[in-house]
Amino acid sequence: MSLSNMITNLTSLFEQYKEHPEIISKMEEYMSKQFPHALELYVDRINRKHNLEKQSNIYIDKFLNNPERQYFYIQQSSLFVFYNGENYSLINEDTVWHILLSDISTKEHLIPWKHKIKNSTIKQIKEKSLTISIPESNTIQYVIQHLTPVLFRSKSEAKHFLTLLGDNILKKADDTTYFTRIESNDFLICLHDHVQCILGTHCLPISSIKFKYHNQEFKNCGILSFNDSVKIRSCWDGFLKSHILDLIAVACHYSNQFQNASIYIETHCQTPEVTHSINYLSTLTKESLVNKFTETWLEPSTESGEIKWVEMYYLWKRFILSECRFPVMPVHIKDLKYLLGNKINYNESLDLYSKVTSSKLSYVKTFQSFWEQTISEGADEFEISELWSLYIKWMRLKDAKVTSISEDKMHFLIEHFAGSQITSKYVTSIKCNLWDKQSEMNDIINQLKVDYNFCQEEDIAIFKLYRDYCTKILETPLKRTVSKKYFEKYISKIIPSEYIQDNNLLKQYWCEF
Repeated sequence: MSLSNMITNLTSLFEQYKEHPEIISKMEEYMSKQFPHALELYVDRINRKHNLEKQSNIYIDKFLNNPERQYFYIQQSSLFVFYNGENYSLINEDTVWHILLSDISTKEHLIPWKHKIKNSTIKQIKEKSLTISIPESNTIQYVIQHLTPVLFRSKSEAKHFLTLLGDNILKKADDTTYFTRIESNDFLICLHDHVQCILGTHCLPISSIKFKYHNQEFKNCGILSFNDSVKIRSCWDGFLKSHILDLIAVACHYSNQFQNASIYIETHCQTPEVTHSINYLSTLTKESLVNKFTETWLEPSTESGEIKWVEMYYLWKRFILSECRFPVMPVHIKDLKYLLGNKINYNESLDLYSKVTSSKLSYVKTFQSFWEQTISEGADEFEISELWSLYIKWMRLKDAKVTSISEDKMHFLIEHFAGSQITSKYVTSIKCNLWDKQSEMNDIINQLKVDYNFCQEEDIAIFKLYRDYCTKILETPLKRTVSKKYFEKYISKIIPSEYIQDNNLLKQYWCEF
């Protein structure tokens, strides 16, 4: 309102009451005394409000940007998160309210607005997503040190994995599919479940990671290489349970910092061998990969040289896994047969390739001879390590001039050629003429029966029975002991259950049998 308008309004009031001296007198008194004082009070109130607003904003800004006490909110799961500069943790909303109100109450000038400040602060916290948090360096290093060297060989690989995880959490569009070994399944599923507990079921943190090849274009493929310890749950389970918030925060931070996992590898990764390992498949085609295989793993031969398809496919799998270090077979069998057939003579009726050989098949032939001569169908089971030990002994007896194979390679050979059922580290439903485990155990148990029948007056712990078995077995020619697990399993088969109680063999057994 302008000055002229105010004068006009005042003149209008004066004209309205000019015939009433007492009203005019009241107006004059109000204008000269009460009105100026009322204006002063109003100005003071406005100034106090502005000052409170300013002080409130300063307080809220300091509260929200304190590096040692940060708060975030996860909209999808209605969770509050607290960060102390070291680790992220969940915090109850009531606790945040209590912290706020208690802190504001120590600042006397803010007390009149403490509930308004609290509500405004909570509102702003709810606008701060965990996924835009910037972790401190020590938090980042803490996460990386738990991934390296336990799950990854290098920090560069760990950073790439975290960036990829962040890309998936933030739903960044990328055509790249990353393949990894099936042994990492438990870790990745557990990671997936923990992330969804925090960010909601809409979040798909491992969506770009696959265990099987489904004809994706090589140019859009990458490789994730986990260490063997990924198979051991105790190596990572506790970390995921206790520090999933740290992992999410660092992953999203890296994704925001590096833009995406592909750009991290192209621009920021300082380890050439890591870049090569991750991107190697994307630099190939099916044709170039098969060419590399035939040039490095096969040799031309005379008319008599031949490789059966089952042997060729074994060589191919070893080439992919050991030389290329790919966790999946990136060429389907039909395509592989076609591409090999273009380079090598293939007899479809005999299912073999002619005029070709491979020096890498020598130990395969030896293994096949071992299996054919010593293994048959049966009701027993053997650990891979036991079969490997028997194979080494068999080779010595045969004086075989072939390089020894590892347990892992033995596992691979059994799986590919023998067709035997492998459960974890056990090959089941077979028997071996080099070691009749059950017959040997039965003989030892019968000897122990005689010993115990004369002197045993108490129940015998199964563990003591196993120790006595281990002592007795040293008197046999083979001197091979079965595992404690196998021993207990066999005992439960041959001894009636009524004689076994609380892991003890009752003394009555020795008297009655």
